Amino acid sequence: MSMGYSVDAIDTISSNPQLRYVIPASGSSLWTDALVIPKTAPNVDAAYEWINYLYQPESGAEVVNKLKFATPNKAALDLVSADLKNDATLFPPEEILANCEGIAPVGDAAELYDKFWTQLTSA
Repeated sequence: MSMGYSVDAIDTISSNPQLRYVIPASGSSLWTDALVIPKTAPNVDAAYEWINYLYQPESGAEVVNKLKFATPNKAALDLVSADLKNDATLFPPEEILANCEGIAPVGDAAELYDKFWTQLTSA
């Protein structure tokens, strides 16, 4: 068993069909990728153009179809291949997502989390 992101799981499973991607019935963490423009970006206008390009339905659908990233863009989702749109690894059903939650900052407990994460991953 290993934790993995859906995009990695899709590629791994396609070459190793004996593997499965599972979200526990008790839930899991939700993930979010975000586009940002650093305040030190050398070309802010180009960055906005890139983001606007990705928000276009055709471009958004192309990202999903080629890279297998999920999208919140409903207009893009209408253009995604049926295989990916119906892939529960990429787009889990609402009843599964209802048990999942976002990752929240841990504030002063960050050192404790780091300690236990290091122990877990160093075993």
